[in-house]
Amino acid sequence: MKPILLTIKGLHSFREEQTIDFAGLSGAGVFGIFGPTGSGKSSILDAMTLALYGKVERAANNTHGILNHAEDQLAVSFTFALQSGHRVSYKVERVFKRTDETKVKTALCRLIEIKDEQTVLADKANEVNKKVEELLGLTIDDFTRAVVLPQGKFAEFLSLKGAERRHMLQRLFNLEQYGDRLVKKLRRRAQEAAAKKNEMLAEQSGLGDAGEDALKQAEQQFHEANARLEAAEKKRVRAKERFENHQEIWNLQTERDEYERREKKLEERRPYITDLTERLKEAETALALEPYADRYTEAVRRKQRAEQEHELAKRKSEAETVSFTRQNEAYEAWRAHKAEQEPKLVKEDELYQRLSAIEQKLLEAKKEAEKTNAEHSKKEEEYEAASKQLAGVKDRLTRGKNRQNELKEELKAVQVTANERKKCQTAAQLAAGFQQTQEQITKERANLTTQLKNMEKLNGESESLTAKAKIEEEDITHAYQTLQTVYHMVCETERSLKAAAERADKTQADLRRRSEEARTAALTKELSEKLIEGKPCPVCGSTQHDRPRSAHETFSPDTAVQEQLQQVEALLSEAAALSQEVLTAKVALEEQSGRFTEECPFLQSARVPELEAASSISGRPLDEAFSAVRLEWKQMKQDMLSVKEKVTRLISAHQQTVKQAEQLAERIRYEEKEADRLRHSLEELESLSESRLNQYNEVCGDIPPNRIDAWQASIDEKDRQAEECEKRIETSIAFLKEHEEEKERLQEMKHRLERERLELHYASERLQQVIDGYEQELGTAAEETSISAKLEAVRQELQLLKSKEQSLFDALKQAQQSLNDAKGRESGSLMSLRDAETSLEKAQNDWRVRSKDTGFTEPDQVKKSLLPQGRAEEMKKEIDEFLDTSKQLSANISRVTDKLADRRISEEEWTASVSLLKQAEAESGAAMEEKGAQAKAYAVMQKQHKRFKEIEAELKSWQTQIDRLDKLQSVCKGNTFVEFLAEEQLESVARDASARLGALTRQRYAILVDSEGGFVMRDDANGGVKRPVSSLSGGETFLTSLSLALALSAQIQLRGQYPLQFFFLDEGFGTLDQGLLDTVVTALEKLQSDNLSVGVISHVQELRARLPKKLIVHPSEPGGKGTRVTLEIM
Repeated sequence: MKPILLTIKGLHSFREEQTIDFAGLSGAGVFGIFGPTGSGKSSILDAMTLALYGKVERAANNTHGILNHAEDQLAVSFTFALQSGHRVSYKVERVFKRTDETKVKTALCRLIEIKDEQTVLADKANEVNKKVEELLGLTIDDFTRAVVLPQGKFAEFLSLKGAERRHMLQRLFNLEQYGDRLVKKLRRRAQEAAAKKNEMLAEQSGLGDAGEDALKQAEQQFHEANARLEAAEKKRVRAKERFENHQEIWNLQTERDEYERREKKLEERRPYITDLTERLKEAETALALEPYADRYTEAVRRKQRAEQEHELAKRKSEAETVSFTRQNEAYEAWRAHKAEQEPKLVKEDELYQRLSAIEQKLLEAKKEAEKTNAEHSKKEEEYEAASKQLAGVKDRLTRGKNRQNELKEELKAVQVTANERKKCQTAAQLAAGFQQTQEQITKERANLTTQLKNMEKLNGESESLTAKAKIEEEDITHAYQTLQTVYHMVCETERSLKAAAERADKTQADLRRRSEEARTAALTKELSEKLIEGKPCPVCGSTQHDRPRSAHETFSPDTAVQEQLQQVEALLSEAAALSQEVLTAKVALEEQSGRFTEECPFLQSARVPELEAASSISGRPLDEAFSAVRLEWKQMKQDMLSVKEKVTRLISAHQQTVKQAEQLAERIRYEEKEADRLRHSLEELESLSESRLNQYNEVCGDIPPNRIDAWQASIDEKDRQAEECEKRIETSIAFLKEHEEEKERLQEMKHRLERERLELHYASERLQQVIDGYEQELGTAAEETSISAKLEAVRQELQLLKSKEQSLFDALKQAQQSLNDAKGRESGSLMSLRDAETSLEKAQNDWRVRSKDTGFTEPDQVKKSLLPQGRAEEMKKEIDEFLDTSKQLSANISRVTDKLADRRISEEEWTASVSLLKQAEAESGAAMEEKGAQAKAYAVMQKQHKRFKEIEAELKSWQTQIDRLDKLQSVCKGNTFVEFLAEEQLESVARDASARLGALTRQRYAILVDSEGGFVMRDDANGGVKRPVSSLSGGETFLTSLSLALALSAQIQLRGQYPLQFFFLDEGFGTLDQGLLDTVVTALEKLQSDNLSVGVISHVQELRARLPKKLIVHPSEPGGKGTRVTLEIM
């Protein structure tokens, strides 16, 4: 990973946005970040981690108090590449906003991939954090350890002792997974294996007797049940055959009786079917005659309609003839009237048209004359108004010029000189600076007083929390000791239970041995009683048979031994379950104890109380021993639960107290830094105040600072008056110019109005002459009625003559058309009547021919005999079904009679066959169930026997695994394995550091690891002599620590996907003398060969002068600008 660009705004002392170009800085391999203490150098590293991971490690809760107190928003942006050349780069942007005095919330967060174009990979805080860790392969802890060696930690690792160094290596390289985690994992595996073994034992005990003898007995019972099933099945088959024969005869008899019953019932419907057949025949005849009856009826109706229509048409024709005659007479009369009146009206129309034109011209001439007279009067008024306006403008113009001269004199009196103005401004600036500084000093003193009071209060709270934590530690230690006591008691219970189980195992073996001896003696007696003298023994083959002593004894089953054996087996089963419960509780206590010591390290030194051994139960009877263990365990479980709850509650309260104390300590440190900052700021402000007061006295010591405002006010008042005069003069200039232009405009207007007034006077005289001529031509024609009205009346009379003639002509044509239509309808109706009479005669003849010999004399009879639609089909279907059913029943009776062939059985014979079959089937079913039960019992026994053997094999396997896990637990006990890994890691780091140190010291020094895990130096320049690290000088210590730091950083970077090509040294170089400083700079310059850029964070001027590229951090100004950065290159 290679940094490219970092921008910061609003973080800590930064206010304005600042940009750091790492591409330009890191080109020389080593660059410096310089600035005074508190200027914000370390904030650059904070900005980098805040951009990548959203956290500032040294801030409370990672984000509290990071926003500048004068800002409401914080923004950081970091651009980086994963490989050199960075063809593909990434940019992380985050913006935070203030929520209260110290807290902030994320307002914007996104990760951008930059190629040819920008692509947003994530835009939520959690997604960005996850994506950054995926890209870098490092968490924030890994990143800060690998990139930054912070202040005060430069030589820490070199001087650590063995245990401290091992713990540090565990944190750096995440070796905890091979320590407590591995032990817990082995313990859990061992518990699981023990639990599995106990489960196997309990399962084996639950199987009961699953040996070879039990398997053979189950097999024999199964074969016997099978034989009984075969016999019952044969009996069932014979009964089944007899039943089937009788069933056939009985079913045929029943079937024939049913057919005969149905045939008898069918014959009862035969009369109804006969009537239905006759009705259907009549309906079919009527259906054949229906078309002829319908045509005959329709022809009669058609003739009647034709006679009615002919009569109506004849009457209509006569009426239309009369109407046509009247219309023709009216039309001829109006034509004669029009021929008489039309010539007169045409002459009057021509006369009135000519007079109307003259009248229109006269009206227009009068209107024009009125308009001209009105305009002449208006021009007279405008002329008078313009004369008055011109006089007023001339008067205002004279007064304006006089006022302008007065304003110019006033302006000369209030103007201020440039020297006086400059002197006053300089004095005001110096006085304001001095006053501002005094106000800041007062404010900072108040802040410092408040800060010291807060610190005093916080220190008191810290002491209270420390005392409270001490008391809580004592309570936790006491409770933890009680927990250890309970653990000891659980272990004692486990041992007692184990001893009782061993006694039970021995008792079980003894009882089984006694039971086996009794069974063997009984078998020997039984065998000896069956031996015959002279015949060979089936066991040994001997023909001589000595009677053993047991042959003369009587043996009976020992039920007491069996009962004892069952009791012992029950105790063993209970012991297995109880052992598992005790073991689980023991492991839980161990894990709880380990977790408590992890959460409270001070418990590691807590003294475990010495306890007396529990009372032995070896002398008690077995059942009493188990009862005692059960009672003891019941009491112990309650104690264990209460003490665990108490310890958990106390630790939780203590952790809360410790957390409060840590938060308070962090706040105290922050407040102390803030108090130091306020003291330093107060000193700077007092020095600045004195300097500004001296500057003021040098410039204008004759005027007290408190009179500066009055002096400035006097100058401001003169400036205001001068500005007012200048504005008024400017206004007067515009005023005079405007009035000069107005005067010229009014003079021009006056001349123009006078010309227009004369022209209108002459035009009015000409129009009057024209009006007099038109009036003479009209004479007296328009005195009574207007000419246009007369002309309109004549034209209306002409139009009436024409329109009425046309309307009468149209009515005549309509009457002629109506007459012609009536004549046509009369002729058509007569023809329709002749056709109707012909159709009636033909239809009547067809009906008489078709209805002859059918019984129908009138068409109405046919309609009455017809059936509704679908009824005929239903009747046919009903008749056909009756006939078909009758035939089918006769055929079925014949068929069944032929099948019986004179066979017949009684009802008693049929009932006996059914009962016999049911009995045989019940016996067969019982035999089948018995066989199934025996088969299932045999299969279960086979499965149990197989599982019994599998459990024996699995028990051996689990015992082997338990033994191996015990060995691993003993190997990993304590921290031996972790120490081994830490030593190996330390050797690797030492080899890498030696190589780097050799390159820095020209192969003079090397770093070795001694037998105790500490560091020693090998001086190769003096024959390889070994010397402790405490004998190194300051410069040698720096070089050695630097080599180790770089080696550690390289090892941590191996956890990431890409190498980190930069490293920051945030170390106090001010303690080094000039010689050591030269050594340090020379060493840093040699790091360029490793393709690694090193940033040195310092405030030492000598170091600043040696480095070619530097980033200068300028501190923030009180109440002004924030921290600023600039780049310097030699």
